[in-house]
Amino acid sequence: MQSNLQNDTDPYIGKILPQIEFMVTQEILNDYNEGLNLQYQKNLPIPSMVAGAADNFHKWSAFNQDRGHLWMRQEWQLFEPLNLNQVYIADGEIIDIYKKRDRTVVNTEMTLRNHAGNVIIKSNHHQSFLLDEPIETVQFRDPTKKEGTRKFLIPDGVPIPQLESNITLEMCGEFFHGNKSYHTDLKSSEALGFNNVVVGGRMTMSYVGHLVEQHFGEKWWSSGELDIKFTNPVWPNDKLFIKGIDIGILKTDKNRNGVFTWIEKSDGTIVLIGNASVAN
Repeated sequence: MQSNLQNDTDPYIGKILPQIEFMVTQEILNDYNEGLNLQYQKNLPIPSMVAGAADNFHKWSAFNQDRGHLWMRQEWQLFEPLNLNQVYIADGEIIDIYKKRDRTVVNTEMTLRNHAGNVIIKSNHHQSFLLDEPIETVQFRDPTKKEGTRKFLIPDGVPIPQLESNITLEMCGEFFHGNKSYHTDLKSSEALGFNNVVVGGRMTMSYVGHLVEQHFGEKWWSSGELDIKFTNPVWPNDKLFIKGIDIGILKTDKNRNGVFTWIEKSDGTIVLIGNASVAN
């Protein structure tokens, strides 16, 4: 359940957002699993990125000029696993608004607590908007020429067995519970200036979450940290390769073990890059 309050102003730094109640039901979990089409270790807790659905502040944190809206970055800290059918409370606050090239980015901080007030997850959601030059159709730069998708150095370490996924429109519909949006419906996507359905950042982020939680095991849910930067959109029928390198003890923090991760398409286009770690 969430508040029925409507957004009466554009976002501003310090804006406190209405509290949202969040519960992982079996239906939500089934849609998550079927939408991603992945196999899970049954002895592990509920997939951590299911909590992405708790960050449901968009109608209060977004600009009224919503055309061209895309995710820019996600930062996560995990403290406890989620439990099925338990009610959690999500608090949100806009802590920063900044420019990134031609986009304006809103950084919303979410804190998810259980009924006892314990912090389960903290996250920062950086979502971007095209405000300065409202346009009919969103134009994307050539991926081979974009700064964020240049060839990066793969760090030394041990490769993690990669995942593969052929994203379909049907999978998007399953993942987002059949709700009509620019992540599931072409007309809704065209209304925001896109020529195709935009595969949700929650889906690609969840693939990375799956990769690292299956690798780290139970330590992930009590001490996991994740920082993802999105570099290119994903469209239905894209084939994705989710990759990672276990880099061992972090040079910046001897008390943590890290993984460098990224997703690329069949043509080599980089979708996102990220860093994950757990306490050692």
